[in-house]
Amino acid sequence: MQVKGMIFAIGGKLKSVNFIGLISRLLLGLAMVFILLLVPLGAYSKAERDTTEVLIQQSHIEKAQLQKMKHWLENGVKVVELTLGPMPADRLNVELVKKSFANEPVPFAQVIRGDPNKVKLQVNPTWPLQNFVDDWTLYHELSHLYLPYLNYSAFWLNEGFATYMQNVSMLSGGVIDKKAFMQKVLAGLERGRKNTLLRPGKLSDVSADMWRQHAYMRVYWTGTAFFVEVDLLLMQQGSSLATVVEKYSQCCLAQESTGEALMQQLDAIADTRLFYQTYRRYIDRQDFPMIKAEQLQRLARYYSSQGSLLRHLPEHSQAHSKDGSLQN
Repeated sequence: MQVKGMIFAIGGKLKSVNFIGLISRLLLGLAMVFILLLVPLGAYSKAERDTTEVLIQQSHIEKAQLQKMKHWLENGVKVVELTLGPMPADRLNVELVKKSFANEPVPFAQVIRGDPNKVKLQVNPTWPLQNFVDDWTLYHELSHLYLPYLNYSAFWLNEGFATYMQNVSMLSGGVIDKKAFMQKVLAGLERGRKNTLLRPGKLSDVSADMWRQHAYMRVYWTGTAFFVEVDLLLMQQGSSLATVVEKYSQCCLAQESTGEALMQQLDAIADTRLFYQTYRRYIDRQDFPMIKAEQLQRLARYYSSQGSLLRHLPEHSQAHSKDGSLQN
């Protein structure tokens, strides 16, 4: 998978300052003066530029901590791109909201759809860098950007894809190993199975009412099981889910769609009927899918073979796992 370069612009809520990289040393000073004084934020030419422009909006985060956040975001984008290919858009807006007393690095996050899309992250910047890298949240939110926002009855596809790909990306990028991948996915599937017993009904109905019913684990992990199943079927044909979604994100990505339309588009790209046929089996099911450890082992072998992209980090500490109802 191709990994794009990155340009960072970091600012506060009222103003932003651009830091431009990837230009020659001789022209760096002149370019910085020109951009800071004459060019509005984000008005860079995208001609023949193979980069992702990451615009960071924040306030009250100290300089040293902000550098740590930048390093974390840079690695996160690269890890996801290693699996899913270049970010679908040349610009990514990131809003960092400081939560100084949070008992985890990233207590909450969401994607705000727009032009461009924005990833909003609540962070406690006092946590060590390694804890941010080990946290699943950023990989989950970035994975959302590769698919459109779907109708509520198909929301299990949105959340299932992001949950599956957060784990696949962390494996491919060297954040976790095959054993940890297996443990995380199997534990998540078990949470989904238990939540299904408490939240019965057709998947499409429960998905549409996920927030009121607190059926997050059923929706997230049934969707994950769907993509596990489809990915394995694609691999039998010499392809993969990551390959198909990368092509889709570069040619056909829309802001909004329906589950049925998305499945048909992915089938057209993959020249199969796997997506739609499997989708039809899932939307009305009332049980939780059965995924075996042997199936996950095949996926772990496949995605770990891509190798580790993750650079050496200056800080190391024990991984800090999320707790609570939205644990992935």
